Amino acid sequence: GSASAASLARRGWQVTVLERHAAAAQEASGNPQGVLYLKLSAHGTALSQLILSGFGYTRRQLERLQRGQDWDACGVLQLAFDAKEAERQGKLAGAFEHGLLHALQRTEAEAVAGVALPAGGLFYPEGGWVHPPALCQQQLQHPGIRLVTHQEVIELRKVADQWQAWAGERLLASAPVVILAAAAEVRRFDACAGLPLKRIRGQITRLPATVGSRALRTVVCAEGYVAPPRGDEHTLGASFDFNSDNLAPTVAEHQGNLALLDEISTDLAQRLGVATLNPEHLQGRAAFRCTSPDYLPIVGPLADAQAFADTYAVLSRDARQVPQAPCPWLGGLYVNSGHGSRGLITAPLSGELLAAWVCGEPLPVPQGVAQACHPNRFALRRLIRGK
Repeated sequence: GSASAASLARRGWQVTVLERHAAAAQEASGNPQGVLYLKLSAHGTALSQLILSGFGYTRRQLERLQRGQDWDACGVLQLAFDAKEAERQGKLAGAFEHGLLHALQRTEAEAVAGVALPAGGLFYPEGGWVHPPALCQQQLQHPGIRLVTHQEVIELRKVADQWQAWAGERLLASAPVVILAAAAEVRRFDACAGLPLKRIRGQITRLPATVGSRALRTVVCAEGYVAPPRGDEHTLGASFDFNSDNLAPTVAEHQGNLALLDEISTDLAQRLGVATLNPEHLQGRAAFRCTSPDYLPIVGPLADAQAFADTYAVLSRDARQVPQAPCPWLGGLYVNSGHGSRGLITAPLSGELLAAWVCGEPLPVPQGVAQACHPNRFALRRLIRGK
């Protein structure tokens, strides 16, 4: 939401951001540290292209923030924790430039990380950690943006050329353009009800830094991740729970995160005094990731679902057809959602992609990437598969 607002405000739009909480960045974006990590494919997929472009765009945005407090380009080390991961990393090391990522043997990895490790891995020297609330707040500080808190939109109505946001009988705002940027909650609106978004609960654990743990110099990832300290604490995480809707941190998931830490570095676990910590007294935070089935975000204009199915019904009989009928757009209605655990890398650039759609500009990513992120892709697939 903040990325979309910033991209539009830079183009001269007056933007009102309706936030249901008391401040911005209160859900998944409220974690103390998020990892700037490129999960790539050696095959040049649309997702890899988006991640590469988004990584560069986010890194340029972060230069405006206070390094060490709001972010740090300390690098990210992905451990080769088993043979399959080592094979995957070998392919990546051969597919990308050394300056973006390169393989490290165990002793080299330990020298970079500052702690003992069970294996070497891939090092991303330009990666690091980000304090997501600082990035959101920086994006929202444009004079063309008005943040209005404690405003939960229940319904959208189209009246003439204006979209109206309503909370029961109360009109919250109206505008010719609306961007739905509420993670999986966008499905409460009819235009997004058919989007196959999924919520995944994740819990992080906050660990007090010690004299010994401050030796950690880079983010280290295996099945989980641990970051160098921000201030006086490390962030450790993050769990994956596909079933729970409860956002209260649990002791069991703190224990699971501590087990992930032991897999990353027994040495670091000892430096943090994990054996003496009572999981019941640990501080943490839980939030929902929002993902799509193909792991790409959902960014772009929205169409009328039933009219779309009727207009392009021929595709259910012959997918080779190229219908000439124009798409039945819901004029002025857009979505930016489904960023999963990659939002720090994909959301800022997706704000630019969305603004380009709104303003009729050349798109900031290749056409194939924009199409791969387009909301219509799911309706199109359903038609072609005859569902």
